[in-house]
Amino acid sequence: MTASTPASARKLSPSTDSMTALLDELRSVTDAVGRTDLSNRLVSARQRVSDSRLRIVVTGQSKKGISSLVNALVAADVCATNVTAPERNRGPKPLPGPVVVEYGESKSTKAGEAGRTEVALPVDLLAEGVVLIDMPGVTGAGSRRATEILSMLPTVDAVLFVSDASQEYTAPEIRFLQQIHQLCPMVAGVINKIDSYVRWADIQKANRKHLTDADLDLPILPVSSAMHKTAHRLGDQMLEVESGIPQLEAFIRNHLVARADAVARESVVNDVRVVSDHVALALNSELTALQDPSRSAELLDRIRAARDTAEALRKRTANWQYVLGDGITELTVSVEHDLRHRLRAIVREAEEEIMKSDPARQWEAFSERVNGRVSAAVEDNFILAHQLSIDLAGKVADRFSEDGKVQLPALPGADTDALLGQLGSVEALESGKAGVVQRAITSLRGSYGGVLMVGLATSLLGLALVNPWSIGAGLLLGANTFREDHKALKARRRSEARLAVARLMDEVVFQVSKESKQRLRDVQRTLRDHFTTVADEMLRSANDSLQAAQEAGNTHESRRAARIAQVEGNLGYLRQLRVQAAGLVQAGEAR
Repeated sequence: MTASTPASARKLSPSTDSMTALLDELRSVTDAVGRTDLSNRLVSARQRVSDSRLRIVVTGQSKKGISSLVNALVAADVCATNVTAPERNRGPKPLPGPVVVEYGESKSTKAGEAGRTEVALPVDLLAEGVVLIDMPGVTGAGSRRATEILSMLPTVDAVLFVSDASQEYTAPEIRFLQQIHQLCPMVAGVINKIDSYVRWADIQKANRKHLTDADLDLPILPVSSAMHKTAHRLGDQMLEVESGIPQLEAFIRNHLVARADAVARESVVNDVRVVSDHVALALNSELTALQDPSRSAELLDRIRAARDTAEALRKRTANWQYVLGDGITELTVSVEHDLRHRLRAIVREAEEEIMKSDPARQWEAFSERVNGRVSAAVEDNFILAHQLSIDLAGKVADRFSEDGKVQLPALPGADTDALLGQLGSVEALESGKAGVVQRAITSLRGSYGGVLMVGLATSLLGLALVNPWSIGAGLLLGANTFREDHKALKARRRSEARLAVARLMDEVVFQVSKESKQRLRDVQRTLRDHFTTVADEMLRSANDSLQAAQEAGNTHESRRAARIAQVEGNLGYLRQLRVQAAGLVQAGEAR
């Protein structure tokens, strides 16, 4: 889910203006020296910094007060709730479905893609770059809505997970939280409706224990959206503080926004450092050759060695490419094994459940459970693949650069929404429960045989064909035939049920394995292209340095002093830009 507000409509912070100005100044240097590759890198960095929004997804289980919390944070009824009070008319009419709430002077709403709605409000919290994404509540960790939320997490910055004070975290909620945290580390829990439950502090304590047991170190903030709504209507500041909403807003500002700003600053500092190093390499080589021509031969040897190193990094025989190739192979095997292991566990659980009862009696509910388990297994498998891909990127970077300072690329996410729609579900049983007519025919067939056999035997004793003995035998044989037929039908249904589960698992393995291998190939291409580009930049810098040193050796003595002053001025300007970049980090730490 993305917002389409133009850059001019967003309120950029002073730090954002400083970062973009710094990148523009450095780009003027790279343009002047003809390094279009570095200029393109700075353009991408500027675009990334200019979009200073902090995208926060608000989600949780259904009917926990997700939309009411978003309404409280923006002090407007923009998201549809079960009960929407008519008193507050500041915002537009509440809208159903996912809603993106961002900063803007217009209060009008507009339809986004996939039925999502975008709302602009002049709210202070939104003016700081916060974008709230209200997602409909989920009904389980393996539901389709949960899948949609998980698929978008790699593109957002933070998540507010909403529960209420009626009960502590359930097992599905903890599992969903674990999945969320694996894809988006910036997560905070929010306990809503504390005004309705006097023992909300006990629930908060129990939730804290559940998070600790699950190895999740997440903050939990208690709030009451209803209390905040009343306080806003009455203008009661004490009641508003008691609602916990101001504390939640402060948490968003002081922790989430501040952390996102720090990440942006560190990214800019890294870009400035790397780009200035590339430019300074040629300038330093030229300066050394100009100041001490006797060291030209030694200098040229060092530059040629650096060029050879960069050239080696570009070749297919480079060590980092071996690490990447072997890592992708191991990653593919690990992901495939993990998927099969998860599905085998589902098959075992399903077969145990099938053998405990007649599948026909609860086949619909059974199918829903199996489908949910399969969806959850596929989600976990793709999350694992995403995490292992990140680990592999780090290993490749370590092998590429001994100091580990190579910037990593953005890797493909763990989107499973489209894939799960192709998997289908457990097939219906062909042999349903036997009807009344079929049971009656089966019983009569057995009874007829019993009456006939015993009647013929007793007729030798002078009794009629139909007598009490033959009737009794008919009833016994009829009941036995009915029982045996029932057992055979149950065994047949169990066999069909196991076969249906097996067919579903085969389909899942086929579809998911294909998609997984394609995504891992995308990861391999992304990492290969990224590090090849870095190697190209290094080679270009080494070649420029070699050329600059050679030209400096041929510089006439009368022009040497002027050129030295010019090169020193350029190097001084680069150092000044790096000092400004370092000042951005210091300013951020001082905030």
